[in-house]
Amino acid sequence: MANVGRLDRVIRGTAGTSLAFVELSGIFGAAELIIEIFALGLAIFLTVTSLMGYCPFYPMFGVNTCKLDTTSNSKENLA
Repeated sequence: MANVGRLDRVIRGTAGTSLAFVELSGIFGAAELIIEIFALGLAIFLTVTSLMGYCPFYPMFGVNTCKLDTTSNSKENLA
């Protein structure tokens, strides 16, 4: 049950790992602790959803970036 497509997964994975690298390397400097925790949480969320191929927020908004498999539906309709 995946709802995240290939391009979406690549973008999420790249953004998540990049944000985690920036946060953990200390480039933000003296940023507030809340901003640092939010950035690290967002990085973890993006990376995990990229690896799983499922975003829990997509069903709420009716979004699905996966390609739909129409071949199985057309075979069932012919039978």
